[in-house]
Amino acid sequence: MSPVYRSFAKINLHLQVLGRRADGYHELRTVFQTIDLHDRIGLELTPGGEVRLRVTAGDVPEGEDNLAVRAARAFLDRWAPGQGVAMTLEKRIPVGGGLGGGSSNAATVLLALRRLLGRPGSVWELWPVARKLGADVPYFLWGGTALGFGRGDEIVPLPDLEEVDLALVLPPEHVSTPAIFAKVRNLTAEPLALTIVALATGGVGGDPADIEGWNDLQPVAFDLFPALRRAYDEMLAAGARETRLSGTGAALFALLPRPLDLRRLRRELSAGATALACRTLSRRSLARDGAGLWG
Repeated sequence: MSPVYRSFAKINLHLQVLGRRADGYHELRTVFQTIDLHDRIGLELTPGGEVRLRVTAGDVPEGEDNLAVRAARAFLDRWAPGQGVAMTLEKRIPVGGGLGGGSSNAATVLLALRRLLGRPGSVWELWPVARKLGADVPYFLWGGTALGFGRGDEIVPLPDLEEVDLALVLPPEHVSTPAIFAKVRNLTAEPLALTIVALATGGVGGDPADIEGWNDLQPVAFDLFPALRRAYDEMLAAGARETRLSGTGAALFALLPRPLDLRRLRRELSAGATALACRTLSRRSLARDGAGLWG
């Protein structure tokens, strides 16, 4: 039986947009956090150099448009020419939610192939490959709590924060990332919050809700996509705290001081919105439960 690996989603506890770079991307400062919502990826090494993907659940492509396929091909071209792989993907992370599902799949494939083939020797050697695949892919090589610079692809792992419950809400609206970035005008000049700096300089991790985070893209996204603003207001009406957009959305999350009452939240939400109960994951948990891919 081929091994099956969990490919975890993320949220952004904090996201600043500092300006446009010479390469056309935006300069970011972000704090990533793994959550326990996950896809499932099966991998089996095969002869002949072919890369195949079968999607068993979810509406995503199976060919070169899928980051998992591109990740497998990039890995094998560099470290195992002539080797093939057959993969299955059970998609549970909502597509287009700002939760990094495709990027997580790509990183999980890189890590799984490293485990199966015994090379390269260090996870850090995967970073250049991951970076070429997408800005969020490098983060998923480490997971947990991490600070992202540059396009978000320059990663500094931070001390583990406590694992807490969260509510994840997906409004019934497709969000366009290019449209949001095209409308960004009020670029932040603020320094990182002191709570983030303290964590980055060796401070002891605490409650994620104590991180003074915000999302510079949230006001723009709310103006462009009214369903996001409506869902945000409904979450607050249900008693949520520390509620914000993840990445460019469409997912909104709220960190919770107690186990989530999904029934109350769902009563407040407009028709078509989905509410999920999730939990943050530390690198310690990833090392323990991640099938040997992390840690």
